[in-house]
Amino acid sequence: MHELWDWLMHNPARLMVLISVSVTWCVGAAEHQGRRSGGSGWLTLARMAAGGLFTLVTAIVAGIFGGVGAFFGYLLLQLVVCVLIPFVWVEKM
Repeated sequence: MHELWDWLMHNPARLMVLISVSVTWCVGAAEHQGRRSGGSGWLTLARMAAGGLFTLVTAIVAGIFGGVGAFFGYLLLQLVVCVLIPFVWVEKM
């Protein structure tokens, strides 16, 4: 467990991506339950808006700790996790 924590804290952007994946999964599960009871998708829309800001913050942190390549890599990863996956998820429901 200590080695995992050291790996996550080597670049705090890794921890931020883990948080994003967890939040995206929780929002998707809640949205799925809401859709079955007549929900409208506003929760996912809010997730995408907040995720867009969190994406930029994560990319900046990654750039500080890992350079230009890490900035663009984490930017792309976070865009997929915070924007693309929720968008596709809502369209499939």
